[in-house]
Amino acid sequence: MSNAKGAIVDLRLREKFKRRIQSPESLAPTMKARRIHLLTWAISIPLAGYVALFADFGPQDHCFSPLRRWFDAKRKAFWTLTPEEQEDLRDQGRLK
Repeated sequence: MSNAKGAIVDLRLREKFKRRIQSPESLAPTMKARRIHLLTWAISIPLAGYVALFADFGPQDHCFSPLRRWFDAKRKAFWTLTPEEQEDLRDQGRLK
C-alpha cells in the first residue's frame, strides 16, 4: 500500500496502530473528561433551577409560572408561623 506521497506504509505498524486505537483502555474516558462531565452537571442543574424559579421573563405568564407559584407558596409556608406556633410563642413571651 502507498499513501498520497507514494511512500510505502508498513502494514505491521498500521495493524499495531489500529489495535491501540480500538483497545478498551483507549476508549475509556480519561480522568479529566470525567471531571469535566461532573462539572457540567454541577453547573447546569443549579443554573436550570435558577432560570426556572428566579430569572425575570417579564410580567406575563410563561411556562414556569405554575412552578414559581408553587415554589412561592412553599417558601412562604416555610418562613411563616402557623397560628398555633404564634400562640405558643406568645405564651412563652417570645412574641408580642
